[in-house]
Amino acid sequence: MDILWFSKNSQGFVSIYETNITLNTVASSYFNTAFSTLIGYDKAKNTLLIKALNKEEATMGKYTDNDLHAISIKPTYGRINGKNIINNIQKFFPMDFTKKNLYKFPCEWDNSQKYLRVYFDKEVH
Repeated sequence: MDILWFSKNSQGFVSIYETNITLNTVASSYFNTAFSTLIGYDKAKNTLLIKALNKEEATMGKYTDNDLHAISIKPTYGRINGKNIINNIQKFFPMDFTKKNLYKFPCEWDNSQKYLRVYFDKEVH
């Protein structure tokens, strides 16, 4: 018999709602020890970056409170709340929440930079 066994889904996904960013279990697992996050946009690659910061990095004075975004980690997801951050993201990637209540994208963890790269050009429909 030639059997191919399937493993659990190990793909990270990020869903963007009108008021928050939600990470699935795979994506949120990289933030289990994060104290805070930074959120940015890579124009050249059309990707959203979510960087994990430990307490020392977040409180050393390099970032202001306006730069930092709290993340809450639950057993099956992670969430970053804030309509303002969604408004900032929409300046680079337009989303119409009157037509769709969420936008879902695959993502990958960059271990050397400690950030999650969210691929806007690979939206899951």
